[in-house]
This record gives sequence, C-alpha cells and structure tokens, in this order.
Amino acid sequence: MTDAGSERDVRATTDAGPERDARATTDTGSVSDARATTDVRHARQLHLMRAASALGITVHDRMPELGVDLVIYRHGAKSVPVLEGRYDHELRARDFFLTEDKHATKLLLSEAGFTTPRGFAFAFTDTPASEGDDDLPRLTAFATEAVAALSANPAADAPALAPALAPVVVKPRAGMRGDAVRMDLVTAAAVAEHIADRRHLFRSWIVEEQVDGKDLRLQLVDGELVAACVREPASVTGDGCTRLAELVETHRTAVAAANPDNRLVVDTETQDLLAAQGLGLDDVPAAGRAVRLKRTANLAKGGVGVDVTESLHADFAPWAASVADLFGTRILAIDALCAKPHGPPTTGTTILEVNTAPEWVHHTFSRNRTHDIATRVLRSWFDL
Repeated sequence: MTDAGSERDVRATTDAGPERDARATTDTGSVSDARATTDVRHARQLHLMRAASALGITVHDRMPELGVDLVIYRHGAKSVPVLEGRYDHELRARDFFLTEDKHATKLLLSEAGFTTPRGFAFAFTDTPASEGDDDLPRLTAFATEAVAALSANPAADAPALAPALAPVVVKPRAGMRGDAVRMDLVTAAAVAEHIADRRHLFRSWIVEEQVDGKDLRLQLVDGELVAACVREPASVTGDGCTRLAELVETHRTAVAAANPDNRLVVDTETQDLLAAQGLGLDDVPAAGRAVRLKRTANLAKGGVGVDVTESLHADFAPWAASVADLFGTRILAIDALCAKPHGPPTTGTTILEVNTAPEWVHHTFSRNRTHDIATRVLRSWFDL
C-alpha cells in the first residue's frame, strides 16, 4: 500500500502506472474517455471557433475530412492545432500524463508543500481476472488497511465506544468525468466490492480520506487566475405540485442546453440517493425541499457552477500561480476543497487534482457571472 502523504516513489504503487487506454467504459458501458470518440463536436471547440472568428483568427476545420474534432487555428505565421478544444500544440506529454495520474499529482503537490488528501493506491496485476488470481485477497487486505489508516480516532470523552469510521472516497487513479468515483464508504468490504466490481474498467485505484468543504474550481491562463467557481452536485428543489421525475427532466434539459457535455442520467447512484431521502421519481417533493441527485459536484453529470471570482480571497491568485509553476502549460485548472472561498487558501484548502487539459466551458454559463475563457485561451496561444 502506498501513502500519498509519505511515499516519494510513484513506481512503488504499480509497475505499469495508471491506465492509458481510451477504451475504458463507464458503469453503463458508454465510452468514458472523450479521446476515443469520433464525429463529435465538443462544446469547447465550438466556443473557440466562435471566438476565433470574432478575433480575426482563421479557422481550418479538419473534422469533415478526418472524422475527429480537430481544428487548426491560424493567425499570421502561427498555426495551432487543437483536438477537441482542449489538447493543444503546447501540451507536453509529461504534464498531461502526470496530471492524469491523480496519485502522482498528489505526490508532487505534497512535496511542494500543498495540502492533499491522505490516500493509498492499489493496482490489479491482471485485467481481467485470470484463473488462480490472487488479486482479490490482496484487494481485501489493502482495503482493510486503507480504511483503518484513514479512520477517525475514537471520541476522547467516550473511550468505551468503538471507533467511528470516517468515510472515504474511492476513485480510479486515472479516471475522467467522475467515472466510478464513490464517496461515503465506511467499511473495507464496501471499498473492496466497489473496486472489484469495476476492475474491468480501471486497473489502478485510489482510496483517500473524504474531505469536507466547498468544491472549488480555479481556472488559470498563463499563470493568471481568470475564473473561479464553486461546483454543486446535481439537485432539484420541490414546488409542492410537480413530480420529481418532471423536476429532474427540467434540470437535465437546462444543464444540457448550456453545455451539451453536461449530461444528467438517472442511474443507480441517483436511485440510491433518492431512496436514502425517502423519495421516488413519482413523488412530489414539498415546496422548498432540496433533493440531491448526485453525490459529487461533477459538471459532466448534472452539476452546476456558481461563480465566486469576485468574492474569492486575494491570496488565491498567487497561491494558484505557485501550483501552476509546477507544470509547464499555459492552460491549467485546479480542483480543490476549501472551507471558505473568501478566506485565505492556507487555511483549510485541500487540492484534489490538477488538470492540464481542463474543461472550462462551465465558466461561460456559471451562475452569478460568466467568463469568455475561449477568447482568453486564443489570446494566450497567439500572444494577442
């Protein structure tokens, strides 16, 4: 078992590292990695194409002939090829694969003095399971050790009580879009079961402490903090007369209209959450009652972004820039949990991950304030 807080050698967790295979699928069987899709125009690319036209930048769309979302932007003597609106000519393999590996990213951040969740990494030796496979006993032992290590201490004033187990988060080491992420697990059996059931999707996994706080996304361009939003999990509010199924459909339509990549699906996670709240899709929530539909604040699964750029504490700008200095890319985003976005980042801010090919479209329709990130990105590429 490898602890991100103490282990310095990423190779100690797995010889092969995290998945690089774009064929990984979600629990429902759909392709989880956009790099594997064809004939799909991504929202990021559409925003870039529109902004380029406004800036007088030539747009050469290669999608009709190649079948992939590739656009070449030209201005003067410079050309910038961009795949899916996020993979550009300056994105180095080192930075992309480092940040795609969540465990390696945490090691780098921890060594640089930033706070990250305590966690442990596990990798299967074979995928899928082979005959005589000894990975499942090893997984059980790993889950037991990880949950015990991350558990809360027993209450000081009640030594006779059994220790309360702190909830943990289980996630793929190199997952995207929140695929296969599960929160609020408190037993080793639940952790092992979640991982074992999805070993055909991801070979390498992380179990880490569940940190409370607001889900903060910081967007940087050329080391400058240009936008910040708090991400909220998909939810609806009852009005006392509308069925929950209709409220969910209204929310699904609204978020998809703003960003086609934001897809709310009523799946097992949603059904379990509704059951825990004593509700079904045919029920009518009381007026003002908030009904949670997803555990995580994922903006690809029905979540919403609330802009906090203007209220964000001023110290976040240099703090975020120092994170960006660890990576050699112009476009970067930081995902963090913090107690108070209006407070300094040095008190209660935990970095979850860093994205060197980030999704930024949500800043163009976030509540409170919107941002033209596409124009900022193009100006950066062409030094305008």
